[in-house]
Amino acid sequence: MPTVPISKFEHRVARWAKHLKKTRQPLEISQHGRSDIVVLDQQTFQEWQLDRERLQALEIKLLVDAGERDIAAGRVYTHEQVGRMLRSNSLPQASRRRKRRA
Repeated sequence: MPTVPISKFEHRVARWAKHLKKTRQPLEISQHGRSDIVVLDQQTFQEWQLDRERLQALEIKLLVDAGERDIAAGRVYTHEQVGRMLRSNSLPQASRRRKRRA
């Protein structure tokens, strides 16, 4: 991914826009010697957004599937049971492990 100082980018925005559309590669813009922002062409950005939405949907599906397996295995608690566990700070061991990983 090419990196360009912001001053060069400012003076040649149209040329860089054409380059981005042609190569579909991100362009890093640096300021004071540090990479500050990344610029994408519209098509690449839209594809990135779609991939991100698909990944989020897959993550939700995996969580729902795990919940359904817990229900089928009887690993469920009533609202009252959860309230008592929270008040007494006595969550089951498996729940504590899951909480730390998140």
